Amino acid sequence: VLVVRRLSRHLPGRHVPSHHSTMKTAALFLAMCLAAVSGFVPAPRAMPRTRGVVSMSHFSNIKTQLKDENNLRTALTDLGHKVLETTTVRGYGGKDLEADVAIQQENGVDFGFKFNGQTYELVADLEFWDQSSPVELFLEKLNKQYAINTILETTQREGFQVETQKVLADGTVELVATRWA
Repeated sequence: VLVVRRLSRHLPGRHVPSHHSTMKTAALFLAMCLAAVSGFVPAPRAMPRTRGVVSMSHFSNIKTQLKDENNLRTALTDLGHKVLETTTVRGYGGKDLEADVAIQQENGVDFGFKFNGQTYELVADLEFWDQSSPVELFLEKLNKQYAINTILETTQREGFQVETQKVLADGTVELVATRWA
C-alpha cells in the first residue's frame, strides 16, 4: 500500500491545483511505482524443485526477477546479511564460483547472486544452506525488501518524502509519501 499526498501552499498570484489534479498526479505516481515493483515477483516455479534450477557441480542457480545490484545489496544488508567485498562463492570441497554478490555463511559454504544478462540468479549449494529460513522463504523476504527499497528510491527521486513506513498485521507494508507542489 502506498499512500501519496501532494501538498500545496497557496501563494498570492499562484494557481492552486484542484483536488482532481492532485489525485491525477498521485495516481500517475502510484502507477509508476507499481509498474516498477511488478518486476520483483519471483519467477514462477523458480524454487529449488525440478524446474528453474540449473546444477553446476554442487552449485544450483535459482532464477529471480532481481535486476539492480545496488538494490539487491541494500536488501541483503537490510535483512541482516553481510555482503562480502570478494565475489567468490566458496562451495563444498573447495569448489568456488565467481558471482557478482557473495554472502558468507557460518558453515564456510557461501551463497551469492550472479547476473545472467537479464536478472540475478541465486547461486548456492543447497545441501549446505545455513540460513534461519528455507530458500523459498528467504527469497520471499528478499523480494519484499528489494521492492520496498526500489519504491523508496523511486519516491525520493521523484521528489517525495516518506512520512511513515509501517508493517500492517497481514505483513503489508504501508508507506505514506508527500511532496510539496
